[in-house]
Amino acid sequence: MDKKLLNKSISNLLNNCAELNENDTLLIISEDSKFDWYDKDISIAVYDYAKNKLGLSTELLIVGEPKNNARDTLEKIIDNYDCAIFFARIGDQERFEKPSSNTKRIMSYVRNIDSLCSLFASTNYEEMKKFKDVINKIIFDADNIEISCPLGTNLKGTIDKKNINQNKDTSIVRFPVVVPSPILAKNFSGEVVLDGYLTSTGSKVYEPISLKIESPVTATILNGKIANLNGEKKVVEKIVKHYETVSKIFNIDHDIVHSWHAGINPGIHYSNSVEENPDRWSNTIFPSPKYLHFHTCGNYAPGEICWMIANHNIKIDNVPLWENGILKVGSFDKTIQHLQNSSDLRNLYNT
Repeated sequence: MDKKLLNKSISNLLNNCAELNENDTLLIISEDSKFDWYDKDISIAVYDYAKNKLGLSTELLIVGEPKNNARDTLEKIIDNYDCAIFFARIGDQERFEKPSSNTKRIMSYVRNIDSLCSLFASTNYEEMKKFKDVINKIIFDADNIEISCPLGTNLKGTIDKKNINQNKDTSIVRFPVVVPSPILAKNFSGEVVLDGYLTSTGSKVYEPISLKIESPVTATILNGKIANLNGEKKVVEKIVKHYETVSKIFNIDHDIVHSWHAGINPGIHYSNSVEENPDRWSNTIFPSPKYLHFHTCGNYAPGEICWMIANHNIKIDNVPLWENGILKVGSFDKTIQHLQNSSDLRNLYNT
């Protein structure tokens, strides 16, 4: 363990992201490590730093795995603190909902010490946030956007300038910076090739939480709605049944493709096999520029079923912003200028 890098990352979380001062109270909410999503060492390391180095009044709370409406029982506890940091999936469940109190909520996608001692967590949060704003501006200023992938995805659309504020970001603070704001899909049409797995968006809990796609299936999209699925009959039938099951549980529109965005943090690393837990893989690796994901099944962000598209290309007015799953930080003057002003960002994107 690189102690210096560990301290840099924790300071990045508590000082740069949470912006805590010595008079603040902090609650660290830690998911029980028996569920294999978060290691307890990371919560303990942050707790020790906050209490002993920053002198913050800090408490550590162990919680279970997500359940629908699981955060309701925590609200009264959270209200007693200035800031709550979630090393727990329940912090992500209502990320687009308006918070019920003034407590600052931070959702951590850093799940273990190795991830904490990496560029994923140590890259300056404030610089990454500014860089995200640059990416947002490039996308939202576009006249035309094209999405493709090696399997045959071909989707085209435009940004709805009149309703651009609907592309709302999460109400919680995410650490580290992982994706730009979601882009509404209602002006996008074409084809998206589905492969690998359908996974949860982390919003609600249901069974089965993921579905293996044995052979590629092409989803035809018409103005943000699934118009058709084409592929091997048995595979298509499984997908249709999965969508019907999830939509009935939550009484939502199963044909909706609500929005999409691609990862912007190449520091993320996932060492387990995808097959071991596709849901954990999807909800961990999504910050990577290698993946673009769609929010589907439900006319709201983030929907309930996620499509993960690997090695995608995204052209902004015919200029690649992502190419073969690589964020082309050298393709736009705005990104080049921002990188020139930050050694942390240069280190991150040089990897």
